[in-house]
Order: sequence, then C-alpha cells, then structure tokens
Amino acid sequence: MENRNEITVTIVAHRGCSGAAPENTMAAFKLALSEPDIAMIELDVHLSKDGVPVVIHDHTLDRTTNGSGPVAAYTLEELRQWDAGSKFAAAFADERIPTLEEVLELAKGRCTLHVELKMLANEYAGIEEKIISLVQRHGMQKEVVLSSFNHDSMKRAHEIDPSIATGLIFLGKPTLLAEQLRYTGATCLSMHYAFVTPELFDEMTGLGIDIGVWTVDEPDTLARMMRDYPGMRITTNYPDRVLRIARGEAASI
Repeated sequence: MENRNEITVTIVAHRGCSGAAPENTMAAFKLALSEPDIAMIELDVHLSKDGVPVVIHDHTLDRTTNGSGPVAAYTLEELRQWDAGSKFAAAFADERIPTLEEVLELAKGRCTLHVELKMLANEYAGIEEKIISLVQRHGMQKEVVLSSFNHDSMKRAHEIDPSIATGLIFLGKPTLLAEQLRYTGATCLSMHYAFVTPELFDEMTGLGIDIGVWTVDEPDTLARMMRDYPGMRITTNYPDRVLRIARGEAASI
C-alpha cells in the first residue's frame, strides 16, 4: 500500500494542469482528470462571435495561440483554426480552443468544474444563461461552480438557477464580505492567497462559505497554506506539488 499522508485541502487544477500542459486545453484537463486526488478543475469562459461558450483565459488570442485579436471577434469555426498548444510545447500542436460543452462532457461524473466567467463591464450579454443552459442540459448542476470578478454576473447567475453554486473572486481584502456574499447569493469566495488571514478563514468557514485561494505555486507557500488552513481550497498550476507535499515527498520546482 502506498505510504501517504491525508490530503487535508481541496486541490484545484488552475486552467487544468497548466504547469505540465497548455492552459485551458483538453490536454491540461485530461491530465488533471488522471489524478483522482485533484478535486476540482478551474477554467475560463468567453463567448465567441456567434455566442458559443469557449474556454480560454485572455480576452485576446495572442498570448496562448497563434491567432491575434479579441476572442469575441471570431466565430467558433474561426477560433478552431488557431493552434492553442505550440506556444507551450511543440508536442501540443494539435490542441485547439475547447468549447465549454466539450469540457463538461469530459468531466461529467469525474471532477467538479470551477467555471470563471470572464466578464468586463457590459460584456457578453446573456453569457450566464448560455452557460447555465449547458450545465442544465448535461445535468451537472451539482458538479459545476460558477465564479467571476464581475459580481453582478454572479447575482444574475444565482437568480437564473439557485441550485448551481456561485462564487465571488477578489484581488485584495474588501470590507463587508459577508454582506456581499449574501446579497449576490454566492456561497464560495476566492481570493489571492496573500490577503487571507486566519481570522478571515475562520469567519468565512463559520458562515458556511467555501473559501479558496489563488494561485499558489511555490512549494514553501503551498506547504504553509496546507499547514495553516486545513480545509482550504487551493488553486495551483502545479497540483503535483501539493500531492508531493501531502505524501511527504520532495516538492521542489
């Protein structure tokens, strides 16, 4: 039997296992799904020009693909022509921008998805309805968490289908957190790890809020977060480092 310590945190693969495969691609998601101790996969969704939810982080194609310009300027068929893997490594040249539906089909019954809606002001009208419709069609209301930096979007999502968990993302330490969560109907909170304190962690968990931190990659920081915040949801590009720490193995970069 494998000698291992109990994993006391919730491991979230950021954009899939993006330290080992190109972010937000089927290759990165499949790699995350190959490790049963990865509890969640985080991914980002935009809408194509023809209104299809597609999985990519940036608002533009330039950083992660060989295309250029805004995601929203292209139809799904046009987006499919771009190579979404070669900039990471030549071995991933066949990777393309996935649709959200493809990722739902891949993960159903296997892993919870933490879906971030990439919403600037007045952007992607109707994105909540489109994503929720897909989740409902696949019967995955309990397997998906929706989140966004745009908290109005999360309020709309909660109103459309309260059975799907929603979360607020923050960069910084805002005041009146409990009130904001209650107002939007959100039950999850995601913050940059540098702003979390034991007092905040205790307050949120006491209120039944699922609190998580992003994006933690350094082994020393991972080890500290795991030690100081049992039960924390930790989003990382390198889930393997969390697993090695939990299993008492070296976790060097």
